[in-house]
Amino acid sequence: MKKLTNIIGLFVIGCLTLGALSAQAPNTLTKEEAAAGWKLLFDGATLNGWEPHQASATEPAATEWGVADGAIFCTGDRRGWLGTADMFSDFNLKIQFRVGAKTNSGVFLRSQKTGGIPAETGYELQIWDFRPTYKTGALVNAIEPFDTTTPKILADQWNSYDITADGDHFVVVLNGKKILDGHDSKHSSGVIGLQYNTGGGKVEFRDIKIRAIKH
Repeated sequence: MKKLTNIIGLFVIGCLTLGALSAQAPNTLTKEEAAAGWKLLFDGATLNGWEPHQASATEPAATEWGVADGAIFCTGDRRGWLGTADMFSDFNLKIQFRVGAKTNSGVFLRSQKTGGIPAETGYELQIWDFRPTYKTGALVNAIEPFDTTTPKILADQWNSYDITADGDHFVVVLNGKKILDGHDSKHSSGVIGLQYNTGGGKVEFRDIKIRAIKH
């Protein structure tokens, strides 16, 4: 019995070790992803390819954007957003984020670098469960998610968005569950943005990768 127990123990340890080794590290691409056209928007160490912006024309930009432990982060009392230098039209986008229970944040899609609030010059994919409408998983003022009542964020844990923006068709998958599928044609091209809003603490983003949809 003791020998059998030892064998089972070694088997479990071996499985756990294999699982740990096979898990993909954040901010990397597998050979299959690279072959399929995926590209990293964040290298895991610097803000190369990203540009800070002010939240509105009357506010200074948040200055607390940085990189630590393989993630882009922002904290502080000043709102702002970080946008890609490059513009994108139709794409698949994957991104991981970690926020506190009441942190107000979002991911901007097809937003413009200038000319107004990025949630209005493009789309804001909401990360905040405390609005009366357009809660987490919504494209604010455009498309509601399927479930508008249940909180969807795992607070203080890494969450994942898998986003498809193909013409006027948007699909959003949060933590493996499809929560939005709808159409809106207001904006066709722009930058990807990371939002920091005051009142909820630190926000973090990592494993940001994109693949152009070719027609």
